[in-house]
Amino acid sequence: MSGEKNSIHDGAVVNVRVAVGSGNPCKIEAVRSAFEHAFGGSVNIVISSHIVPSNVSDQPMGAEETKRGAMNRARAAFAMAKEKPDFAVGLEGGLVMETNLGEPQQNQEDAIPTLWCMAWMAILGSDSSTCTLIRADNQNDMADSSPSSTPQPQQYRQATKQVWGFAQTGHFALPPQVAQLVVKEGMELGDADDQVFDRTNGKHGSGTVGILTNGMIDRANYYDHALKLALTPWIRPDLYIPSFSS
Repeated sequence: MSGEKNSIHDGAVVNVRVAVGSGNPCKIEAVRSAFEHAFGGSVNIVISSHIVPSNVSDQPMGAEETKRGAMNRARAAFAMAKEKPDFAVGLEGGLVMETNLGEPQQNQEDAIPTLWCMAWMAILGSDSSTCTLIRADNQNDMADSSPSSTPQPQQYRQATKQVWGFAQTGHFALPPQVAQLVVKEGMELGDADDQVFDRTNGKHGSGTVGILTNGMIDRANYYDHALKLALTPWIRPDLYIPSFSS
């Protein structure tokens, strides 16, 4: 867990507690970076990491199973946290299989389908004042978004309902050598990646996306845009959370 630094909002220390359903340092750093960027540095983001099961396949296939795994991790992290978190985050990588069309019929059995790599982000939060501080601090109100506008102090709002935010990362195709190990030999992507690229535990480093992009996009970068997109219900609660304006 990160240390709790002094951070002032309306004269009080505000800690935003985020439980992450993973022990992977790349995922934890991606969550930390996205939340700190989204909240603008005016609060203290306190991260706790929790190794939790996804309760889906070791190698999720398809969007539905992958999203379910992310949700399960977020729920489990929320339940495991010692102090009740404001947010819980699940990140789940998965694959989408695309049959290679246009192959001669006799080669269909031997053809390796294209595997698209992606990940789902699931963020569990609430309609509380702490969760929606992201809106006030970033001044994302369409009615007055000028740099001079200053958020007005509001009476503290306890959580009245759970709120979910979801997003997918971009998709990219795996090399045929990697796809073959996954499809034909039933390997998980991380193991297939290590074998093809002759490395160990690559998923805790730059990941498959890092080696394929020659380091332009590492695993933490890859999750970043999707985590920020999954935060949109709290960035614009006036549009996503009916109880926010009630």
